[in-house]
Amino acid sequence: MDGKSGSALLKPVVDGRYRRATRGRGVRLFDDEGNSYLDGSSGAMTANIGHGRPEIAAALQAQAKQLAFSYRSQFTNVPAEELAHRITALAPGDLNYAFFVNSGSEASEYAIRTAVSYWQRQQRHDKTTIVSRHVSYHGMSMGALSMSGHNARRPDYGDLLHRFPNAPAAHAYRFAKPGETEAEYADRAAYEFESAIEEFGAASVAGIIVEPIVGAAGGVLVPPRGYLRRLREICDRHEVLFIVDEVITGMGRTGEWFACHDEGIVPDILLLGKGLSAGYTPVAGALLREHIVDVFRSGTGTAPFGHTFSGNPLGAAACLAVLDVMDNSHVLGNVRARGRQLEDGLQSLQKRYDFIDDVRGRGLLWGFEFVLDRTNRQPPKAECNASTSFTEICFAKGLVVYPAGIAPLNNAVIVAPPLTITADEIRELLELLDDALSSFEPVIEKWRAAATPTTLSTF
Repeated sequence: MDGKSGSALLKPVVDGRYRRATRGRGVRLFDDEGNSYLDGSSGAMTANIGHGRPEIAAALQAQAKQLAFSYRSQFTNVPAEELAHRITALAPGDLNYAFFVNSGSEASEYAIRTAVSYWQRQQRHDKTTIVSRHVSYHGMSMGALSMSGHNARRPDYGDLLHRFPNAPAAHAYRFAKPGETEAEYADRAAYEFESAIEEFGAASVAGIIVEPIVGAAGGVLVPPRGYLRRLREICDRHEVLFIVDEVITGMGRTGEWFACHDEGIVPDILLLGKGLSAGYTPVAGALLREHIVDVFRSGTGTAPFGHTFSGNPLGAAACLAVLDVMDNSHVLGNVRARGRQLEDGLQSLQKRYDFIDDVRGRGLLWGFEFVLDRTNRQPPKAECNASTSFTEICFAKGLVVYPAGIAPLNNAVIVAPPLTITADEIRELLELLDDALSSFEPVIEKWRAAATPTTLSTF
């Protein structure tokens, strides 16, 4: 069916058949045939306070009646001012300035522009490169994708992408050496990152960018403890800005307002999105330290350019209402409690099914991998597309989870329900996941029968 006679909306799979979502309530989504789905991934780790919150709808309605839009170079507005104050008060250290955009991709672009401008205004004109990691994802715009080590999303764009240098991933399950302690691996992984900076030349590097926990590109890759602190020290030593992408992990997803709280670090630029508006409106942002804004103030007195809808009052009002829900409902405490419950449940499933391994995560952000053999951690072949195959089984049973994993294998799954999920709903999620794993087991056995033993020495 073409756009004239059928749907005119371009879908991810052009001729794919998609259920039509009609409403949401709490952790559930409903389609136009009356089917119910437990949203076990918060969409794309976004619907942090669940669906259909009447207080958010009321806040949007009230603000739309008052002022929906004003342009940032002509006016400021009350909701954006208040949101900046509330977010920077939650952030670590002297991340005292906020700039709001519309998506995580735009936040990454703004970070690039900010980092380069910061050095340009100090007459450090060679510092224009951003160093990222081989396994990472920072957005789909060209600059953000250039920084992303997400092989599945890069191939179509060739020379349009900048060839930013990449550092190795920090993922002990795949890359730690036998017998290496967590501290030793943290040291080595950070040293490898420093080597990437030095190889390109620190005098040319404006900043590095990392996700504190890698989401879609790896399936919840949690770095060894101490790794982020070491990166902070490396950036200080080489005069490089430290950009932390908390578009997924920020706003309570890990049980803290920001994941970098866990290691006590203060990045120079912190990116946030997704949970900032909890999916009720497109808003993301960047938080900047005092020394960055001081350079802008003492130089031209201007900040890097933004976007038409940057800091719009309607979006800011929605985010303020989301923060009110987070505070009034004591959501962070719920994340910690339900996170422990989810972790215990996933580890129990790992014991029951020998084809899932490396349950990893924090708060309500968890992932695991599919393997054919735990001894050598052999994954299913890339053409099996294990993560997508499994998520389709889950979907048919009324559970939404998120396919992920290091491309091209894509053998991981993300489980990240709304932060407001209850204990009973976690139990239901785990029961649905158990049922899906049971149905997936015969598929795994077929793949095992067809597989040849291998090791992951070239992974």
